[in-house]
Amino acid sequence: MIAGAILGVGLAVAAASPAAALAVGDKVTGQFAFGAKQIPLPTGTWTVAGVGTQPFRNADIGAFGTIQSAILFLVRDNTVQAVLEVNGNTIPVNNGWGRTRACTEDSQALLLITRYKTGWETSCQFVRATRFDADTAGPGAWEQARAQARQGKLTLPKVWLTAGFRVSDRQDILDARFHLNPTELLGPDAGRLVDPADWAPAAIKNDPLRRGATQAVAAWATGFDAWVQRGLRNQITDAPGPLPRVAGSVSAFEDAKLADLRRLYGEGRISKETYEAQAEIARKEAPEYKPTTALLSNAVQKNISFRSFGTFVDYGIAYVVTASNYVSWGIALTLNATDSVWFVLSDQYWDNYYAKLNTHDSERVIDFVYVGDNGNGTGKEPKA
Repeated sequence: MIAGAILGVGLAVAAASPAAALAVGDKVTGQFAFGAKQIPLPTGTWTVAGVGTQPFRNADIGAFGTIQSAILFLVRDNTVQAVLEVNGNTIPVNNGWGRTRACTEDSQALLLITRYKTGWETSCQFVRATRFDADTAGPGAWEQARAQARQGKLTLPKVWLTAGFRVSDRQDILDARFHLNPTELLGPDAGRLVDPADWAPAAIKNDPLRRGATQAVAAWATGFDAWVQRGLRNQITDAPGPLPRVAGSVSAFEDAKLADLRRLYGEGRISKETYEAQAEIARKEAPEYKPTTALLSNAVQKNISFRSFGTFVDYGIAYVVTASNYVSWGIALTLNATDSVWFVLSDQYWDNYYAKLNTHDSERVIDFVYVGDNGNGTGKEPKA
């Protein structure tokens, strides 16, 4: 009985103890503890290359302790396949955090999705090109990481495809950026693309290889953001899937679907026939990201719907008064034209008015020091 009680107390203490702090050289898979949060890791063994804190000042969010940072490498054959750059707060705040500049409208973004933006909560993701290598300066964690890269004689490209995720609520924030080696998507041809301009929307438009690589990263990112959100709330219980694959092999989109199908089949939730049929479909599916921006604003669409009926009502009233078909249509169409303008302007005003009330501090731009030219692009502390 006493031994059992002691064992129970020991287990309780172990469960309540915080996870061991990250140290340079640690090997991690699946996910790792980052303060009171979790960071999901795509398939593979990741090496902690740098850890540290960042100078940060912003009185609007209150006391936040410090910003902790970490850099992890995914290495194969002395080549860095991916770099994970993550920043987060150490203690909760009570007035929210805000967005990153990379989540604002940017013509250089290859993908930009805002999942939600309420009073204090935000969730967005983006894909864009980033320039840095082992000679590029950056925050403290990166200084350790590039020293590790030099010491290990690791090969890094000069330009990366970056999939970034910003998730925050009223208390906490996670800013995770996966910098992906383009060689893993294009093969040796990526070696000639050494400038971010080579990955600008206009540049990839007519290149099916670069367009396919971008779509693969976009398809992966649109699914991976759910893992980052779960990590903010410390809810990760299993391992995420792989990164987008090397050109010529199975895509990350397809591979993740096949992995899910294998899991469902292994758990007995689908039959062998269903598994084989859906696996065949998954192998032929091609991921494609298409922006779904409406050509007409909500205000204009509502106005068209309202005025389509209102014009006939105006005509009827005018005809009762004037008994003239031509005069009545003239009055109805004049009211249609003038009222439509006032309707749209009024609707947009009230939409903007209530949007500002609802978004509150989520409109605030909060950036940290990032690696390379993604973010403030200076390797120095951003302006508050």
